[in-house]
Amino acid sequence: MDILNIAAISYFVVVWIAIEPLMAIGWPRPHDSLLIDMVRIRAAWMREVLTRDNNFIGDAAILGHTINSASFFGSANLIVIVGMSSALFMEPNYGLDSGLIARFTAQDPLWFFQCKVLLIIATLLRGLSDFIWAVRQINYCLAAIGASPSREEDRDITAWTNALTLVLNPALRSFSVGVRSYYFTVAAAFWFLGPIPLIVATTCSVGLLIWRQTWSDTAKGVTTIRKLLDSCGPKA
Repeated sequence: MDILNIAAISYFVVVWIAIEPLMAIGWPRPHDSLLIDMVRIRAAWMREVLTRDNNFIGDAAILGHTINSASFFGSANLIVIVGMSSALFMEPNYGLDSGLIARFTAQDPLWFFQCKVLLIIATLLRGLSDFIWAVRQINYCLAAIGASPSREEDRDITAWTNALTLVLNPALRSFSVGVRSYYFTVAAAFWFLGPIPLIVATTCSVGLLIWRQTWSDTAKGVTTIRKLLDSCGPKA
């Protein structure tokens, strides 16, 4: 493996590992980041769960839909992982006699080709792990909501809101991390075209993620909702 490939894979791994902690603190705009704003919105949601009089049916349906989505993505990841794993056992010619990938990988040794496949599998495995963990956490959240006291019982709304939010936020954060792993799966696939395409694809993936989380219309809308919640203040 030459220096350029080592630099490309090192850049990919560093960005892949660093992006989630940075986004979790709201980088590059900590006061107007979609991830930070959603923490506040989920807290308001949990307060509504405790104060509205509908037996949690609508909230359970929303979380149930999220469980189904995470299960679907997890199943899709598993299928792709199994398919990609078969490439690890190809003959040295990889079964590619023509086409775009064959043009760029024809001179690669088998172990180098397998490294490229393993990188894609690694990104998919991370996503699969996050989706599985999201499903488990959302189940815990459903149990926590079901166990919360009714309006007729003596309760501390603020304490219960904080407790439910502490369970909900990691669950939905895990789901989001799993979805974002697809961006890096796509970037990893560009390594088949060479180290420069890998660097470019990684940079573009991160740029797209940051834009969608910070400056997209959805991010601006979520920020507006968060500001409205802040201006209203918590309900008694």
